[in-house]
Amino acid sequence: MTVLAVNAFAQNRPMTIGEVDSMLCSGNYQLQHSRLDIEAAEGRLAQAKKYENPEIQVLHNVQNPENRKWFDFGYDGETDVQISQPIAIGGQHKNKVKQAEATLGAAKSAYNSMWNDVRYDARTAFVDLYHVQQKLKVYDKEISSVEKILDACREQTEKGNIPRMHTFRIAALLSQLRAEWSEMCVEENELQKQLRILLWPEDENRIEALMNDGDIVSQAVSNLARLQPLTTQPDPELLQLIVRNHPEILQMTYEQESALHAINVEKADALPHIAIFGEWDKNGSIGHNFFAIGATVSVPLWNRNQGNIRSAKAQYAQAALSKQQKEKELHASLLALYRSAMHYLKLVEEQEQNLTADLDELLMAAEQQFLKRNISVVEFVDLYGSYRDTRFQMLDSKAKLAKTNEEISKFVGFGL
Repeated sequence: MTVLAVNAFAQNRPMTIGEVDSMLCSGNYQLQHSRLDIEAAEGRLAQAKKYENPEIQVLHNVQNPENRKWFDFGYDGETDVQISQPIAIGGQHKNKVKQAEATLGAAKSAYNSMWNDVRYDARTAFVDLYHVQQKLKVYDKEISSVEKILDACREQTEKGNIPRMHTFRIAALLSQLRAEWSEMCVEENELQKQLRILLWPEDENRIEALMNDGDIVSQAVSNLARLQPLTTQPDPELLQLIVRNHPEILQMTYEQESALHAINVEKADALPHIAIFGEWDKNGSIGHNFFAIGATVSVPLWNRNQGNIRSAKAQYAQAALSKQQKEKELHASLLALYRSAMHYLKLVEEQEQNLTADLDELLMAAEQQFLKRNISVVEFVDLYGSYRDTRFQMLDSKAKLAKTNEEISKFVGFGL
């Protein structure tokens, strides 16, 4: 766990967005893997900037045919030294460097895209965990109430004032509530497991405290899930700007640029390959200490690299089409998210205004009226079910609003 996160626990305060992001950055294996992709791309760029090494060829006579000496290193011995240096022409070196630069840009954009995905997964997991814990509180309240009523019913049944069937119905309701509570605990455990995998903290006890402290999670969610999505539909220019700056589009832009440079690389490889060389011959046929310089040039007569050029052009066209398709998909998704956010915001506001105050009164009234025998056991069970369903609907609406807001934030780089 990072120093920021440790300080948050030490000061007994909720973690901030930056502290959770810091935990992700240091502990998430997907991000670490993506960072290594950037390092690999940086290495390939550094290698692409290097020019080819010269080649040195040395020949020495095994046996001097004049004096029959083996490996004659003397004045009459024969030694031939050749040095060759390839020369890049027509962008053969420059285009490889540009292609490597574009590949590095794509790797960085891929990291940013994964960073957004991981942050979104962590934040929505916090939202889900918080709302599961809130549902568990609803169950706890109902179970506590039904247990009290069941004790009263059993006492009255023993006195013959209440039919045993009514007590059995209350006992069955309590058993159902406990079973549903148990299933909700399993869901809570799965969300905690997901957060452990995403955050992967060094100190398991601290992350366990974070996820099991309802107050801390509640306050953390209030920071993580800012329930403030845009309430008006963005104009087309804003949508286009957001889409153009989306990490996936930036990654595809670099990949398209890399594919374009790949075409230029293949075209440059179709040009002649040139190397200059020098030679020193100690005792050649021309004379003693012969020096010469020259050049070798490949002649693109039979192989003009046309197949590789054609393949590179096809890959560039594929990259362009993929980018266009992704832009349209992101544009449609973002517009749909804004509309969903406005829908959920309106729904939450209506529920908060019309239902919140009445729900707690409903639960208390149902309990009191049943104990006073003003309502039947069937009506009592129905009222409890209505209370629970309505509470859950409100919690689900808030969760959907929070997650939609986080998905919008994911599009714009969590800048909302």
